[in-house]
Amino acid sequence: MKPSWKRWIFGIILPVVLIVFLYVLQMILTRFPSVGEAYAKGPFVVFSFLPAKISSLFPISLTEVFVITLVFSSPILIVWLVIRIRRAIKAKRGKKYFFNVGRVLAWAMFGIYLWFMLLHGLNYTRYSLDDELGFGERKYTVEELEEVFIWVVNGLNESRAACEEDENGVATYPGGTLAFLNDVEDLYEESAKDFPMIKGNSARPKFVALSHYWSYTDIVGMYFPFFAEANVNTDIPLVSQFYNACHELSHLHGYAVENDANLAALLVCLNSDCPQLRYAGFREAFDLIWDDLWIAFGNDREGYVEFMQTQYLLEGYFVDTDAIHAYWDSINPPKIVEEISDATNDAYLKANQQKDGVKSYNMPTSTVADYYFTYVKGRS
Repeated sequence: MKPSWKRWIFGIILPVVLIVFLYVLQMILTRFPSVGEAYAKGPFVVFSFLPAKISSLFPISLTEVFVITLVFSSPILIVWLVIRIRRAIKAKRGKKYFFNVGRVLAWAMFGIYLWFMLLHGLNYTRYSLDDELGFGERKYTVEELEEVFIWVVNGLNESRAACEEDENGVATYPGGTLAFLNDVEDLYEESAKDFPMIKGNSARPKFVALSHYWSYTDIVGMYFPFFAEANVNTDIPLVSQFYNACHELSHLHGYAVENDANLAALLVCLNSDCPQLRYAGFREAFDLIWDDLWIAFGNDREGYVEFMQTQYLLEGYFVDTDAIHAYWDSINPPKIVEEISDATNDAYLKANQQKDGVKSYNMPTSTVADYYFTYVKGRS
């Protein structure tokens, strides 16, 4: 018996229409960030609470278990499906079988997409964090940026001096990676108390057993919304994991846009009492203010060189930087792997209304100066 038109509408057409509706809704809401902001600070916190708590109960990455299971089970499922199709065709039930398979797939895809939207997708439509903070509205003079640069260098040196070192002289965390991942949830929440706009559920980031192979795709962390789970590449030097863990936790706190997650992580790190997190924040801030100052000096390169000669960094900073570079040089993945990874991530971000794609990781100009004059000098 052929499926009736009503079964076609409710079995396949309706879920497809609902998927399109969700995509269009996300697109429309990007023009009404107040709605996205209200969702991120209200319903999202409710929806993500239970998945985050459940995932925290497991010491291993549920994301990794899911992906590995999917990879190994997919060939078996495909073979099973082909066998079922052949049997259905021989029994002259091919059309009905294809309809039933299509109905299950259509509703399954809708359910998956709905869950993604509730736990991540709609957060792409909220106000940007720099707008909430009032960042990016002021232009700074060279003298002001020099003041910020000196503050960053001093903070970087002080925090680096407070960090423990491993046998190679690289900054580390007491107890190593697992101890850091166990502690960073509380460290993040304690630091975030001073920034009420960073609201969300807490959860323990997970280490990824296959992190070494992640590195070949240039992935240093991943937030998996279906489990509300932050995952960290633990094969990279620990000094790089400090900031990456805070970035992934910022997604759980409702900041889906990558530069917002970066900014939230920067706020948390710079404001933390933990020397490792402060050091991670100042390392990030150093790169940003360096670029701002270079641009501000313009054609006055002599003035730029003269100013830089008055600044110095602890040897430990260079030891850490060399360790990071040495690690990535040892990976040296085939260029095509990096290109596929970047293209996939770029397509994913653009599908979620991020027109800049992978460039959306870049934080706005003057971010560090904005932080300094608002939260450091502004409060002193």
